[in-house]
Amino acid sequence: MKKSFLLILAGVLARQVLVASEPEVSLRVLPERDLIYNGGSREVIVQVELQARKPDRGHRVPMNLALVLDRSGSMQGAKIEKARQAAAVAVDQLDDDDILSLVIYDNETEVLLPPARVGGKGNREELKSTIDRIRPGGGTALHAGVTVGARELRKNFAKERVNRVILMSDGIANVGPSRTSDLVKLGRDLREDGIAVTTIGLGDDYNEDLMTALAESSSANYYYVKDAEKLPGIFSEELGVARSLLAREVTIRITVPEGVRLREIVGRPEIECRGRSAAITVPELFGAEKRRFLVKCAVEEKRSEPLEVASIQLGYETAEGKRAADQAQTAQVKFTDDAPKSEASLRPEVAREMSVTRNREAKERAVKLADEGRPQEAAKVLREQITANVAAPAAAQLPALVEENRKLQSAADEISGAGSLSKSSRKAVQFDNYKDKYQKQSR
Repeated sequence: MKKSFLLILAGVLARQVLVASEPEVSLRVLPERDLIYNGGSREVIVQVELQARKPDRGHRVPMNLALVLDRSGSMQGAKIEKARQAAAVAVDQLDDDDILSLVIYDNETEVLLPPARVGGKGNREELKSTIDRIRPGGGTALHAGVTVGARELRKNFAKERVNRVILMSDGIANVGPSRTSDLVKLGRDLREDGIAVTTIGLGDDYNEDLMTALAESSSANYYYVKDAEKLPGIFSEELGVARSLLAREVTIRITVPEGVRLREIVGRPEIECRGRSAAITVPELFGAEKRRFLVKCAVEEKRSEPLEVASIQLGYETAEGKRAADQAQTAQVKFTDDAPKSEASLRPEVAREMSVTRNREAKERAVKLADEGRPQEAAKVLREQITANVAAPAAAQLPALVEENRKLQSAADEISGAGSLSKSSRKAVQFDNYKDKYQKQSR
């Protein structure tokens, strides 16, 4: 009996040591193919993947949360009811020492719950009772709502906390600053202050460009919720993710040697390549989160010897603010004058990621063209992408690509027939693009 107990204890301790030694974020670097064809463009795609580990059981980062809820007239009925339920879910999920504030807005903003500790059961019931009194009103002062929510967060801002605004709206901002550029600036300013804004668009009447831009510019999440019934679940999901914060200030540094050109981070035009280097920043990574970036390089001259085509360095801080040990990897390729051998060395994993990215770029271009009143050009972009998908190497083909082609064809047909996408179709396309860009869905 004693021997069995000691064996079990040894196993538990070994697992604890393994978890403790595992980095919060792991780096993995893969070239698209091992053999580069000298007779072609000598283009090399390098996939850089970050994988956050699963958080330890009981891992909960303290929160400073501001809920900013739209109570405009369009929120009448089931929408306002589910919004109240979602806010109540937030109260239940937070710890006693977490900070919560609640801002509601229509034409004006109102701080319904000033920032304070959530506290025990009695206090939670009082908070829910206050939330239950929210009633719909007039217009949509979205910019002001977020600004006030951020102001309330700043009163208890602490780097060791997750400082987050969750914004929910079902309508178009029509009071105060309402251009997408206004919200992008607001999001960037808040991000610089360590505050992120998760946006939740409800129904089909809100401005998806604005809501996506605000979330992206502040490095948070965006949700398209067509059915109000799903609101409480979305709030629960978002809070669960936020509590699992593992790394902050994540930086990927990419350098290429002389004789290699660093062309772009595929599908991410906002990330600038300067000379032979580029830097990618990810403000936060959460438990089990995976992020991939595709780096396009080109070797300038024919070669016979293997080449380390790119060097990748990863650095970050832990959730507690400690500097983690840097990680570094290189992508090495060989060269061949045999084109079929080069094709045979293609890595399916990276080829599939390229297909996903190219599909997203095609949909982004098509939506832009349709918005500009050029529906036939938009439909052509989508159909050409279907053709490219069908012609892709066998390694890039997978069941999900068949479904993606179906979606592309459906969007092309809708644009050709109606001259544009419907409100719901446009939101669905954009939400899919967002999830693909930030790997928010499994593939």
